[in-house]
Amino acid sequence: MHLGKMARFDHPVEPLDRGVPLQISIGGVPLSLFIREEALLRNALRRYREFAQNSDNGFPVVLTQSDGRIQPRVEFSYLLDDARLILGPEFAEFHGVRHEYALDSLLRILLTMVLLPQRGLLLHGATIVRDGRAHIFFGRSGAGKSTVASLSPEGTVLTDEISLLRFSDGCWQAHGTPFWGEFRAAGINRLFPVAGLHLLKQANDDRAEALSVKDALRALLPCVLFFTTENRAHKTLLCTLMGLIQEVPCDRLHFRRSAEFWKVIAA
Repeated sequence: MHLGKMARFDHPVEPLDRGVPLQISIGGVPLSLFIREEALLRNALRRYREFAQNSDNGFPVVLTQSDGRIQPRVEFSYLLDDARLILGPEFAEFHGVRHEYALDSLLRILLTMVLLPQRGLLLHGATIVRDGRAHIFFGRSGAGKSTVASLSPEGTVLTDEISLLRFSDGCWQAHGTPFWGEFRAAGINRLFPVAGLHLLKQANDDRAEALSVKDALRALLPCVLFFTTENRAHKTLLCTLMGLIQEVPCDRLHFRRSAEFWKVIAA
């Protein structure tokens, strides 16, 4: 899924003056955000307060309004409206971020790159926790992710829009994220083992139809947040998705927009 267009920059620059960072961790990825603009920093403190975490090894992310300083070695770059992400081997730069929504979008893009070699990914999906295990409800826009979140008991919604999945400690785990959707679930900074992946389909009855590996891969690919055209990255993503669907059950969930769908999942 692409939200902007690629851009490449090659001229060298001096390191930026960073100041004191806002330290957060999303999906087990520690980040140090260097934000000088006071209003933006204030909004970021509020938006990511549940994900604040002191760390000595947070990956530096430097925000600047100028395009004049570009990393001497660029591994990945992305242009989103007026904002730009420049990713190098030692730190990332966000240029032209004028509000919290642009910051949020660039963080999502950055995380897709950082998680890729760590068997991790971001997926358009709501994550609901039931009996200590995470269920991922995914699908295209309008499939019912926010509906599933709204039908779930209070405190069970790990995230309602962007799910973060990562293989660690011998299993696939779902992490809370601060990236919310229509339900505006700000996310819980916790992780749970993944019990199942559910492709949402609105219907007149409630039933779960198991998907083959091929059909599961075909359903997941359009829902993965992915922003690079680099061939090796695509191969890595495919390997990650194959590992996911071979280890976690995946079904097409027909549901009537009522909480009764849990009965067929638990069956």
